[in-house]
Amino acid sequence: MTTAEASELSEQIAAAALSVEGVADLHGGMFGEIGTYLPGGRVAGIRISGDRVEVHVTLYWEYAVRATADAVRSAVEPLVDQPVYVTVEDLVQRRPGEFERASDPPIAGSPDLRRSDAGHPRKENS
Repeated sequence: MTTAEASELSEQIAAAALSVEGVADLHGGMFGEIGTYLPGGRVAGIRISGDRVEVHVTLYWEYAVRATADAVRSAVEPLVDQPVYVTVEDLVQRRPGEFERASDPPIAGSPDLRRSDAGHPRKENS
């Protein structure tokens, strides 16, 4: 694979992962060690090797972790020939006023990945 092909592929993988509802961002690892290094830049959170593709993400806390990780894997798999490994590195809460992708029109056939208890206050015993 040429450098140009690797650059394009890593950017396509990043875009596919970020398009999944519930993904807040790509995550470069605790020390920034996860990434695809290219001349003049780096794609954090994506590592492509001969036998696997790793995608490291940060999710919004209100989304089911396994279902969202599976959705990331499903979004990336058509782009590559290797197995795709998704690692959820962190969970974050939305900041007040932050754009919510959940308010976008749903993609036909896509599941609702939000946790059923998200955003609901706990009921107090009366």
